[in-house]
Parts: sequence; C-alpha cells; structure tokens
Amino acid sequence: MPRPGAGRRYAEAAFELAERDGTIDAWQKDLAAACELAQDERVARDIDNPAVAFVHRRKAVEALLGRRVSRTALNLALVLAQRGRFALLPQISAEFDELARRSRGIVAATVTSAAPLTAGELAAVQAHVEKLAGAKVELSATTDPALMGGLCVRIGDWQIDASVSTRLARLRKQLLVGTS
Repeated sequence: MPRPGAGRRYAEAAFELAERDGTIDAWQKDLAAACELAQDERVARDIDNPAVAFVHRRKAVEALLGRRVSRTALNLALVLAQRGRFALLPQISAEFDELARRSRGIVAATVTSAAPLTAGELAAVQAHVEKLAGAKVELSATTDPALMGGLCVRIGDWQIDASVSTRLARLRKQLLVGTS
C-alpha cells in the first residue's frame, strides 16, 4: 500500500514540465487515462511485479498506453513500472489535479447532504463557499443519509458541519453534562 503523499514528488515533477511546456490540460487527460489503467488491480499488480522482467512490463505499458498518452506521460508510466510504483498513478493524478487547480486559483470543496441537492441549491452553496474561501471553487457533491438534514462542507482541511446529526449530538451532550 503506497504511503500517503508518496506520489506528490512525481506529480510535482510532471507539473513542472507541464507548466514549462504549457501542457497542463494535456497532462491531466494523460494522467487520467493512465490512472484508469492503474486502477485495475490486476494490471497494476502485474506491471509492478518484480518477478516479471522489465522488458516485458515495458512492452505491456507501451501496448496499453502508447497510443493513448503523450510520450512524456508514457515515460512517467515507464519509470513508475520500472520502480514497481505503477499503482501510484491514481495518487499522482489526484496530486497533479490539485496542483493544476491551485495554479488556476481554484479551490476544491465537497458538500455532503442527506439527500441530493438541486442545481439551484448547489449554485447557492457554491456561491456561499466561494465567498468564504475567497476564491473560485470547484464543488463536488455527495450524499450521506446519516446526516439526517443540513450540510457538511469540506474545503481542504477546513470543515463546516451544519448537519442535523451533529446538532443533535451536541444537544445530547449538553443534556447529559448539563449547562455550565
């Protein structure tokens, strides 16, 4: 299991090349394609298998990705395969996407609600979160029925929990402990 942050160096190196060459969008597409392949556990396990000669693993990577990605992205995949780290591609892709967002002044945020939000509700949440963050926000939405109602918004390490379940838990604690 790769340790958290292990793909950051690869993503930073790729991002530096992409920024220099003006190919950030192309790299994002290439990494997404390679990531799709690496998410297949069987493929990643076979390509990272040190018992298989690298020449065979190289041919497999070139056959699977050669026509789908740029030469530089293919070179990254080959370096990862040679080092037995091909399974890091999803992490590298996610880190690269974060670097691309940051370079564009965009903040990633996630809103979680008990039930799916309408387009109007999502737009209102996005506008409010953009005010709080002071930046353009790329908002993704998830649902968690355990919230019962309300919302939880995560912006990086910052979380705003306005869910009914949290409010009920606080009220329960106050009733058990008493007021002070």
